[in-house]
Amino acid sequence: MGSCCTSSQGQEKNCQIILQTQIQNTIISEYDLKYHKQIQFIQACARGFLVRKRYQSLIQKLRKQKMVKKEQNHYSNELSFKDSSPFQDTKITHMPKSQHQQVYRVKKLAKVPEYLSNRVNKILQLYTTFQYDSEEDNKFNFPIYQLDDGCIYHGQWKNGHGCGKQYWLNGTFYEGYWAFNMFDGRGRLVHSDGNIYEGEFKNDKASGEGIYYSIDGLKYVGQWENNVQNGHGMEIWHDGTTYDGEYKNGLKNGQGVFKWSDGSMYTGQLIDGNLEGIGQLKWDDGRVYEGSWKNNCMHGHGQFKWPDGRKYEGQYNNGIKEGVGQFEWPDGRLYKGEWLNNKQHGIGIYLGYNGIEKEGEWSDGKLVRWNKGKARMSII
Repeated sequence: MGSCCTSSQGQEKNCQIILQTQIQNTIISEYDLKYHKQIQFIQACARGFLVRKRYQSLIQKLRKQKMVKKEQNHYSNELSFKDSSPFQDTKITHMPKSQHQQVYRVKKLAKVPEYLSNRVNKILQLYTTFQYDSEEDNKFNFPIYQLDDGCIYHGQWKNGHGCGKQYWLNGTFYEGYWAFNMFDGRGRLVHSDGNIYEGEFKNDKASGEGIYYSIDGLKYVGQWENNVQNGHGMEIWHDGTTYDGEYKNGLKNGQGVFKWSDGSMYTGQLIDGNLEGIGQLKWDDGRVYEGSWKNNCMHGHGQFKWPDGRKYEGQYNNGIKEGVGQFEWPDGRLYKGEWLNNKQHGIGIYLGYNGIEKEGEWSDGKLVRWNKGKARMSII
């Protein structure tokens, strides 16, 4: 029995070993199967990806060849350009407006005619070369076309987009970027009178940051919107005068600083290009006015100081002392009272060297009489 039991236990043990081995083999086989399936799936995907990639590359190549052929056929017949009608000469606050889009028959040229290029080059030699956004654009290996009205376009043109130069017969010239057949992006516009705008355009109008050079020596650097200065900007005149401040609708509006070539300086408010509001004006000889302004004149309450110590504080009307004010001399004398046409006029109080105050009446800057025995008026 013992041997039988032992034999039975041995057989059971052997069965367990065989069963365990079979289970292990089964697990390994299932793992291997999954692994191989994953490998096959990855390989299939990889092969499919490569096939699709080669297919897409071929399709793109064919499309590109077709587009190039179509573009060549398009160039050989008709091109869509901006209307090349001459721009009207304008001042700094009005940029030229392009006209409606038209289709022109064109012909290729080997180079830009000298009668157009020489004039533009003579103007642009005073300025830096216009830089496009990419090295490829800066190489400027583009064809040259002449429109049926004689104007020249040199550049790329893809459905109204691209970069290029256009010469008008009246001397106007543009180089830069285009979109929808209009100036759009960075560009440089040379007016027929020689004035130049360089900066950002939007829908044919100066919009964004830009610089305007005038043939009379004026330079504006700052923000634009719809062809006029709008936002912060700085003007520099040929004699060294500068303005640095705010603009609205093409005029100086808001806070600003004027510096004249003689050393005088205004700091304060402006409305529609005029000194108006609260501001301070310093002259080169040391005089200082600080107070209210209207239409470029001292108007309202203000204080005026002279370098020798004299001082006036009171009312102004259109740049002259008028109303009630107080004038002080450097030796201690003082007048406080009424003024008219920059002179004492009316009732006033005079403080002399001895410190005694007297009330009197003045006319056209001269004392008429002292008011003895009368109570002094409290004017200030």
